[in-house]
Amino acid sequence: MATLSLVEQAKDGDAAAIAALLTQSLKSKGIEVRGDRQSYCLHLWFTGNPAPPQAATVAYAQRAIAKLQVPTIGILQLYGEQAGAPQPQWTEEIALLSSALTAREDQGLAEPEGPEDQQPESAEALAPREPAPAAIARAYQELGLAVGASLPQVESVYFRRRAELLKRGDRAALEPHKWAFTTIKTQLEQAQLEQNEPAYVPVTEEAAPVMYPRSPAPRSQRLQSNPQPTQPAADDTDLLSFQNRYSNGLIFPLLLLAGMLMNAMPIVNVLFRGIKIWIHEFGHATIAWLAGRRAIPLPIGWTSVDPRRSFFVYVGILILLGLLFWAGRREGKRWPMVLAVLLAVVQFYMTWLMSANQFDMWLLFGGIGGEIYLSALLIVSFYLPLPEYFRWDFYRFPVVLAAAFCFWDQVWLWQRVPSGKASIPFGSMWGDVDDGDMNRLINDHSWTPGDIIGTYSTLTHLCLLGIFAVYSYTLFRQHREFFTALGRQWLP
Repeated sequence: MATLSLVEQAKDGDAAAIAALLTQSLKSKGIEVRGDRQSYCLHLWFTGNPAPPQAATVAYAQRAIAKLQVPTIGILQLYGEQAGAPQPQWTEEIALLSSALTAREDQGLAEPEGPEDQQPESAEALAPREPAPAAIARAYQELGLAVGASLPQVESVYFRRRAELLKRGDRAALEPHKWAFTTIKTQLEQAQLEQNEPAYVPVTEEAAPVMYPRSPAPRSQRLQSNPQPTQPAADDTDLLSFQNRYSNGLIFPLLLLAGMLMNAMPIVNVLFRGIKIWIHEFGHATIAWLAGRRAIPLPIGWTSVDPRRSFFVYVGILILLGLLFWAGRREGKRWPMVLAVLLAVVQFYMTWLMSANQFDMWLLFGGIGGEIYLSALLIVSFYLPLPEYFRWDFYRFPVVLAAAFCFWDQVWLWQRVPSGKASIPFGSMWGDVDDGDMNRLINDHSWTPGDIIGTYSTLTHLCLLGIFAVYSYTLFRQHREFFTALGRQWLP
């Protein structure tokens, strides 16, 4: 009865139940499966040592999910992991094309044949069944296209609608369109592959019998090779895409230029001065949070800071960093994992090892310093995709504009201060003049005006260099073929 209950849960779309059934079926091959459900999309992670082969695992997963016939799942996101590895070895997103794929034989993860290797009843529930009809026709109908439309036509309609729905914030309506697009694209690509499908020969291993395509390469070399994740293809039809070369190469510098022009217009500078004030206060608050202190940044030019350490704040920030690391590992992105580890180390030092006097000095430094380095971090985050529910693909444009508005103000200031064309920003919006950040750095922490000028000027130059480096790397990565050809032409 327990097995039947698990099967029924899987047919209802329960990700944990589906993963449990697949784990039972693949346990003899040393493969474990875990799952997660996000609306219309089912994520499945296949973990083994070594990582499960991509082609065989994808074929098996398609047949198994098609057998369950879950009507609320339209997209299948698969990940192949090696046990203990920080990120998946391969990923693949597919539509549930039962009509095109379940008729094909499993490419390696087939059911055992001997009676001594019989799988549990839950694995038998995943046997092949007749394909679900009219899936392709429904996908074309969802996009308003005639059956048989070409892939360029499908892409044009989908990305145009995707941009419209994202601007309206209607992500719920985007899911059926995404399923339809993925379904049609996979069907067209699969049809092209089937025209010239390679032959497969069995290769038996003790731990995990799989199927490998014939190849002139040595057998040992084929067994040791692991598929690597491929770089996402450029998407120049959607300006919100992180792979759009026009957004990354042209719109990004235009946003920086717009922020520079906003600073040159006095009325705009006055109207949007609140942006600079809030980033300034967040500069104070981030220092306090990393040092385990309670802080509330207010857009009126004041940050309330409790000088006492708070274990609650320390654990809360550490949990957030752990979630950032987990999200990066789950989605195969290294930068969130590296950032989370570095910030956790900095947090530990600032909370438990840094003296109260040092904390006060860094808290004062973090105001104007935050206007520089926080703005620079927001600017370069234009190229860093976040989880979809943040809608960072859209909000990154106004955020970068606001950050550039604040950043260029500080760049100009610390370019003019050394030459005497501007003065150090002494004073405070609230309280006595001597309560200002610059005043207290000099009076309480023995900084000199030269120390202040040198520190903030160096910081602005380093942030400028970092922004330019990230922009240049992105251009090179997306135009690598052009730069390679240019180098071969001019270099001996």
